[in-house]
Amino acid sequence: MVSYHDLYSCRVEQWKKAADDWVALSRRSESAAEDIRAQGKKPLDEHWADATGKKAGKRLEDIANRLEAGGDITKGVAMVLDGLAYSMEWAQRTLFHATELANEYGLRIQDGRAVGAYTGAAPTGPNVPQDVRDAYAKESAHISEIDGLIEESLRQAAQADEKASAELAKLAKAVDVANTSKAHNELEVDASHVEFDILRGSIPVGKDSHLVRAWWDGLTSEQQKALMRADPVTLADLKGLPPGVGQELRGADGKIDRVEMVRYALDHWDKKDDLAFKNNCANFVSSALEAGGMQRKFGSWAGPMGDNTWGRESGIGVPYLDQRAYHSRSWALAKELQKFLVRNGGEEVPRSEARPGDIIFYEQVAPGAGEPQGETYHAALVTSVSPDGDIKLSQHTSSWQNVSLDSRVHIATRNDGEQRIRFVRPHPNWY
Repeated sequence: MVSYHDLYSCRVEQWKKAADDWVALSRRSESAAEDIRAQGKKPLDEHWADATGKKAGKRLEDIANRLEAGGDITKGVAMVLDGLAYSMEWAQRTLFHATELANEYGLRIQDGRAVGAYTGAAPTGPNVPQDVRDAYAKESAHISEIDGLIEESLRQAAQADEKASAELAKLAKAVDVANTSKAHNELEVDASHVEFDILRGSIPVGKDSHLVRAWWDGLTSEQQKALMRADPVTLADLKGLPPGVGQELRGADGKIDRVEMVRYALDHWDKKDDLAFKNNCANFVSSALEAGGMQRKFGSWAGPMGDNTWGRESGIGVPYLDQRAYHSRSWALAKELQKFLVRNGGEEVPRSEARPGDIIFYEQVAPGAGEPQGETYHAALVTSVSPDGDIKLSQHTSSWQNVSLDSRVHIATRNDGEQRIRFVRPHPNWY
């Protein structure tokens, strides 16, 4: 349980610094693993093929795997600490706002609660003047507002502390993991989800609109923007925020609802699409665009089969035919979707400006990999950007929800060489 004084005096910058230190450690572990493979195991495999060489190579690979797994685990620690730090920062800001309001209203905080002139001595009886009754009612309303903010700040802090403590304890027990797949695809992914849950827990879901507005107004503009990037869906569903917040979250031009795109991706990341392909990434992103309200663009004669089209028809219920004749090439191929969006009003944005609802495209840079050099071969959707700038994606083939882009690209780079990542923001210009 986090107390009023604990939260008021906590130094969140120490957690942020700790998270940065863990990120640096993770990078050193990854770099060391790469060096061992490139400078140790590879030369052994090439020049020392007898039993002794193979034994030495196996030992080096084990060390490299442990370092790589350790890097993923420490990255997970950093994610959890970042979630804890920012959630505590926002909770602390809400607490400070409550004390600022208390001063503004002429009240004081005592034992973590607001008190005023009438606390413990409510005016009663028929002879109480009306102005005293009015003053009491006004003070009571102010006290209720301040106590509500204090309770909300402590709730936010307690949930962050509880979730972070449990996940850090879990990661501490995993220090001996040498399986890189388990570390990367389970432990780090779980930590990313916990980070998101901690940040989402900083939003006063289910509270009355007056408290929500007071909470929002107490945050700094940077904190508000950070929350909008971290969890647009939960914020958009909240009652009491200024109308401009919802408009900014959903998209100012009203042509695509970015919140509904993200909602679709978060809800369907592990569900089979009604139109499924072996490589389902672009189909999944197109389905999210459709859920966001992007209107189809068909040719006058060729329908979805034209050169500059996007969308799908209902088909006839035969998968073999539906996958070939009832959707545009841009619906189901990453390179064609990227080309279509940019050609029809979309803009490529720098990584530093990526936000939920933007589309991620992978381009193969290195030669000799499974994909042709220079080919755009994969698409995913930005579904969250954590306050420290870590971009989270959701995708199909393989199916992932809110996982770190940096982590996925690291694996793609290790397996297939250099990747180029592009971000495209759709702006339909045909309607």
